[in-house]
Amino acid sequence: MARSRRRAISDIVAVVMLIIIAIAAAVLIYAWMSGLIGGVHTSNSGLYTKIEVVGASITGSGTSYKLSATVDNIGSISATINYLAVEFATNSSVICSPPSTSISPTLPATIHPGSTQSFSGTCSTSGGITPAPGTPVVVVVSTTNGVTATYQTTWP
Repeated sequence: MARSRRRAISDIVAVVMLIIIAIAAAVLIYAWMSGLIGGVHTSNSGLYTKIEVVGASITGSGTSYKLSATVDNIGSISATINYLAVEFATNSSVICSPPSTSISPTLPATIHPGSTQSFSGTCSTSGGITPAPGTPVVVVVSTTNGVTATYQTTWP
C-alpha cells in the first residue's frame, strides 16, 4: 500500500506569516483610529447641517391646536425642514403633527445659514391622544437629511 506524504508549511514560515498579518491589522486599526481612513463620510451634508429650535408654543383646546416654532440655522449650509410635530417628552410618541401643506411656510422649507424661520400650523389630536394640561411635551423639527432639533414645553 502506497503511503501519501502530505507536506505542511514549515513552522518558521507560519510564524512569519502570522507576524505580518498582525502588523497589517495593527496598521489598519491605527489608521482608522487616527482618522486617516474615517474621512470617507465628510461629503455628507448632514455633518454640516445644524439647526436649533429657539422657541415653540402650543395653543388651543379640545382636539384642535396651533403649533408654532422658531428655527435657527446655526450650520454652514442651508437646512431644508420637512417635519414638525409635538411628541411626549417621556416616550417620543407623536401627539400631533400638522400636514406639510398646512404649515406656513409650506414644508419642505429651506433656511439659509445664519437665518431664522418661524413655522406655524394647525394639528389635531383626534387620534385619541390628548395629554393633560401641563404635561411636558417636545416640539420636534427635522431636516431632509435627518438632523433633528427639539424644544421642550408644556401642553396647554
